Amino acid sequence: MEHLDDILADWALGTLDSPAWEAAERHLSTCSRCRVEADRLSMAREGLSMAVPPVEPPAAVLRGLMERMEGPRRLERFADRVAAFYDLSRERTLALLESLSDASQWLPGPVEGSELLPVEPGPAREGMMAAVLRLNPGVYYPRHTHHGREQNLVLEGGLREDGGHEVWPGEELEKTEGSAHGFSALRGPACLCATLLEGATEFEEDLATPG
Repeated sequence: MEHLDDILADWALGTLDSPAWEAAERHLSTCSRCRVEADRLSMAREGLSMAVPPVEPPAAVLRGLMERMEGPRRLERFADRVAAFYDLSRERTLALLESLSDASQWLPGPVEGSELLPVEPGPAREGMMAAVLRLNPGVYYPRHTHHGREQNLVLEGGLREDGGHEVWPGEELEKTEGSAHGFSALRGPACLCATLLEGATEFEEDLATPG
């Protein structure tokens, strides 16, 4: 995007949906022109908020909001995307997303600082390896070659490939057969990435046993 003139007011009011807000944040981190206008709108919003008496929300409303923002339901906004990705019903998908908060469901991943949660995909994905990868912030997933197609959908956190390409929540990354890459998890929350793999991957270096 060139500049944020058309959506800065919505950004300041907090009415953008998650993908648009994340894209705006990335733009503001590099564009001084938009940053100046964003700061001006933020000051105006804060001034208006001081003129309105604070209202304490009902406890049930606050609990529900916090659960959607930080609890097991925080990934529900991706339910339809994940259902199509794995060819699952919405009911099974919601159960899967909730299970990501259950530590007992995770297995050690191929590198230290990573974990895998296996997924049983639907019939349209038969024969593909399906899982959710969790990569702790700063952990590097070594360079490897794909002997088959790989599809990824980032749900939380983010990753950066060796060449600098970044993938954020709601964005997909597809690697074709014969392609190779390595990547690391960005700072912030752990990177949660839904993954589908045809064939196998070959690492350029032997991996140490996790832990």
